[in-house]
Amino acid sequence: MESLSASPGTPVRAADEGVPTAIADGGLVLPGDVESVGRYLTAARAGSTRKAYDADFRAWAAWARQRGFQPLPAADAAVAAYLAALSDAGASPRTVARRLSGIGHAHREAGHPSPSEHPGTREVLRGIRRAAVRGGRRPKKARAIDTQTIRALVEDLPDGVAGRRDRALILTSFALGLRASDACGLDVSDLAPAGHGGLDVTVRWSKTDQEGAGEVLALAPGTRARTCPVRALQAWVDAAALQGAPGPLFRSVGRGPQPRIGSTRMARSSVRLVLRRAAEHAGVPLDGLSPHSLRRSFATEGYKAGVSERELARTGRWASVTTLRGYDASSRWAAPASARLGL
Repeated sequence: MESLSASPGTPVRAADEGVPTAIADGGLVLPGDVESVGRYLTAARAGSTRKAYDADFRAWAAWARQRGFQPLPAADAAVAAYLAALSDAGASPRTVARRLSGIGHAHREAGHPSPSEHPGTREVLRGIRRAAVRGGRRPKKARAIDTQTIRALVEDLPDGVAGRRDRALILTSFALGLRASDACGLDVSDLAPAGHGGLDVTVRWSKTDQEGAGEVLALAPGTRARTCPVRALQAWVDAAALQGAPGPLFRSVGRGPQPRIGSTRMARSSVRLVLRRAAEHAGVPLDGLSPHSLRRSFATEGYKAGVSERELARTGRWASVTTLRGYDASSRWAAPASARLGL
């Protein structure tokens, strides 16, 4: 983070936040000012991102001290050596890049130049990525599943409260291309009746919308009662007595004939458990199946159904069509260009 000062000059920084806390060339930064700045610095990043950055920096600091390096500010050569050591130990290029981001974030917060922006460090990271590709290592992608498999996941779920929640969660996530964090972030009040029997679903925050501009998505009713996402949501809301209630839409459900409905937001890790439990119940293979499979399946099935890229990108909130196309897992033999050349 850049230095903050009341007027031109050299500020005095707090050790932990990198914020001036004393007189700086005639200006006085009060404790309340420091508290406000710290609060907004914290709000600038999602909680999960801050935790990941903290964990990544702690890992770097432990390695650096073991090697006799100063963690902060760090020498660029030391950081480059760390990245190489991570890769040699089997870490994926994605993990290495994330660790570098955590180190860079800590340096910026403390007012130091970020090693992640040094040309030499970036060149090492580029080399790690190229070496991984040449070695046959490709980034793992969530497995896409077709609409028929989605139906299989939800059609035989129990009709109890937990089953209704799981059905609503899976169908809504697939129909709108939601991330697990998007689904878990929904509130009951984010659902509003719309025309043609559908629902307007407001996604207030997302991975790519950290400032909360929000997006209203159109959830259309399905053609089958058992797999209609609108009916599934209504069944869950009714079973959990959430109609008009404040707070999160998807919550924990206890066991027993009259299960207790939790009041807190469902954790993202629970979405994985819900999906795997449904897959095991339906006999769907678990290999490569994750909550992100629902988002990738949305793109793949949308392409197959002829949905325009514009509409897919709008609903899935992809800023880049190139990124959207990377989610398409359609078979290259579905309609190969080479078959239409008249040869």
